[in-house]
Amino acid sequence: MLEVPFEGGCLCRAVRYRCDAPPFVEYTCHCLACQRITGSAFGTFAQVPAEALSLTVGAVTEQVREADSGNRLTTSFCGSCGSALFVGNAARPRIRTLFVGSLDRAGDADIRAHIWTKRRLPWIAFPPEHRVFEGTGDWRPDYASDPSRLESG
Repeated sequence: MLEVPFEGGCLCRAVRYRCDAPPFVEYTCHCLACQRITGSAFGTFAQVPAEALSLTVGAVTEQVREADSGNRLTTSFCGSCGSALFVGNAARPRIRTLFVGSLDRAGDADIRAHIWTKRRLPWIAFPPEHRVFEGTGDWRPDYASDPSRLESG
């Protein structure tokens, strides 16, 4: 479990961030875009309140793309080393999605859900107690304390 506050940053340490709230949900995404952004088999994420996330060192470079859902996603990277740090979704402006690998204590993340599993690589297996979604995840139970965050701006 991530203890609040928690911090993270890029590989070269030119960009650092801090989060002052616990994640709503932590999960792994198996979509093709996450595979390409990470250069790996998947991306692993933690969704946090946007206002709880702040840069403490440096500045990010942003790349905007359209997701399969049609939503506009803005991924923030370190301009020096290229590490992916977090994503903003125009459809949910009050949430930021952190790349778990950018956390100082990534091992403290509690991953218990998988999305876009129809795109997973064939050698990936899921623990039986994890929630598994073929496409996008249903995070309504995770946002029960503040369901308005899942609404468009």
